[in-house]
Amino acid sequence: MKKMSFSMKMIMGSLLGILVGAVLGKNTIHIKIFGEIFINLITMMVPFLVFGALIEAAMTLDIKDFGTIGVKTLFSFVITSSVAGVIGVLFGYLFKPGAGVTGIQLSEYTGNTTGMTISESILSFFPKNIIAAFNNNTITQIILFALIVGVAISYYKNLESIKRIHDLILDLNVLVMKIVTLIMNFAPIGIFAITANMIGQNGLGILIPLLKFIIVCTLANVACLSFVGLSVAAFAKVNFFKMLAHAKRTFIVAATTTSSAMSLPMKFLDAEENMGVSKRISRFVNPLGGTLNTDGGVILTVLASMTVAQILGIELSFSAMGMLVVTAVLSSFGNTMVPGGGIVAIAIVFALNGIPLEGVALFAGIDWILAITRVPINVVDDVFCSVFVAASEKELDRDVFYGRKKIVSDEINA
Repeated sequence: MKKMSFSMKMIMGSLLGILVGAVLGKNTIHIKIFGEIFINLITMMVPFLVFGALIEAAMTLDIKDFGTIGVKTLFSFVITSSVAGVIGVLFGYLFKPGAGVTGIQLSEYTGNTTGMTISESILSFFPKNIIAAFNNNTITQIILFALIVGVAISYYKNLESIKRIHDLILDLNVLVMKIVTLIMNFAPIGIFAITANMIGQNGLGILIPLLKFIIVCTLANVACLSFVGLSVAAFAKVNFFKMLAHAKRTFIVAATTTSSAMSLPMKFLDAEENMGVSKRISRFVNPLGGTLNTDGGVILTVLASMTVAQILGIELSFSAMGMLVVTAVLSSFGNTMVPGGGIVAIAIVFALNGIPLEGVALFAGIDWILAITRVPINVVDDVFCSVFVAASEKELDRDVFYGRKKIVSDEINA
């Protein structure tokens, strides 16, 4: 078991849960508590995980010296992530992967069904009392407060007292990530219990939407990659299909390893050697994109939220879908680098939008399958963003892009 990968443990836990649920039926209610313990532990850590990760993401940006490259990079990340969120909503709304599933017992949906005005939606992000926001688990307000704190630390980081706070937050984030990692070691048992109880109480019919979800999520990823790629190619005045072919090494490594971190060396090579992006821009945009630009993750969390809402028979209002996109994008900026990061991301967005957290179990067993297309979208879109920034800064060598000139990047250590 120690040598088994985390993804395989999750798959085994889900499959065993399906088997036990099918055999024991209603009697699985007695093992439900182990799943509830896991959900409670994840819920407990969500505010700290979001708060610390977003502060760290914001305070690592040098606000004073950020310059046009930094602004353009952040702009490209926000736009591509927002596009991913909108595509997720559109595909969830059009294909309805959770529709038609009846009789499934989950906790009550506590999100917004009546609809809020734009001003009400904006106002909901601003806390009157941050302690109350933590106490009530109002994650949207925690997100805004975290960004304000992170920007303030970045701006005043030369002050000795602020440096100490900076280091303290980094240390606290290490602790939080260690705690989350420990909790995720319990995930296969928790997911086993939740899955077994869900199958036992509702029958095997609950598995039907999962195949549809995989197909819809894959199509949404392809649509996002195509839209972002075509837009960047049009802006940079380069051939889209060549740009796509130039990113093949990054795509292959990301799809086979399902790891954004392991794909970083390939992002450098493809951006610099194949597309002609200057080293200065490539080495700034691509690493930052690993944390701040996870388009495939945004699609996953949006579609998962809509799927569970549809299973519950909830018709999301337009403002609720808009809030879903906003929260998915914002939470993606604090990308979690822990085993089962996709599962944690789904749990965070569920908590943000009042989606029952038991629904996480639906996607735990197929997370590795989903990652085969999700992770490549995450990393290839980073490379596309580097092309956009390079073209806007006139640092895109089209002779390299079209093969008229060869360059070799510095040796890159994975």
